[in-house]
Amino acid sequence: MKTILLLVAMALSLRADIQFRAGRMTRDDVPFGNGRCDIRLQIDKEAEVRVRGDTVQVRTLSGREARDDGSQCNGPLPGPELQGFNFEVLDSRGEIVLLSPPSRRNEYTAIVRIRDNDSGSGRYLFRLSWRVDGFGSDRRDSQRANPFGRNEAAQICQEAVVSRIVNQYHYGDVSIQNIRADDNPGRRDYLLGEASAGRGYRRIDFGFVCAVDFSSGRVRSVDVRKR
Repeated sequence: MKTILLLVAMALSLRADIQFRAGRMTRDDVPFGNGRCDIRLQIDKEAEVRVRGDTVQVRTLSGREARDDGSQCNGPLPGPELQGFNFEVLDSRGEIVLLSPPSRRNEYTAIVRIRDNDSGSGRYLFRLSWRVDGFGSDRRDSQRANPFGRNEAAQICQEAVVSRIVNQYHYGDVSIQNIRADDNPGRRDYLLGEASAGRGYRRIDFGFVCAVDFSSGRVRSVDVRKR
């Protein structure tokens, strides 16, 4: 009996994960200097999606096994050179939440959770996009002055903002619309921007400010407010 249960558990664990490489994007309307991955999936119940480079890993947490529905990237999601990351939901019938934007802490992996409470599999499409050009000032000057640089600080700030919106305001489907350095004198270690988030059919806009310690790569404070 124990042997049978072990075999069943092993079969379920093998069924729980799928991994594939996104196809090469053929559309030609992506703005020059932008990277993009459109992740299309069929999901039943609940799944966690991880995108690293152009590899997509889907762990089915409940329901039938997830399926790729034609995911495409025009290039792999970058590593340390990632700039201007953005997450956007394009099609869903349930909840899509960005749990963690790509950063050094998670080996530059975008982590997304999908929940579908309707019967059968539903179609889900979310977009990851980024800039290919530089973020803010010259990278070499930034790295000499600040070990973590503005690009790294932007990723850390995004993580803090997403966490604050999800945990404090209880909204999901967080999309960082804009993030930039505060150019006012004496505030060079501040990043500010805008985000939006959803709950059901309702979306709301937020403004945020992060105070970043460039020497340690930590967010000293984050202020997120509804707009």
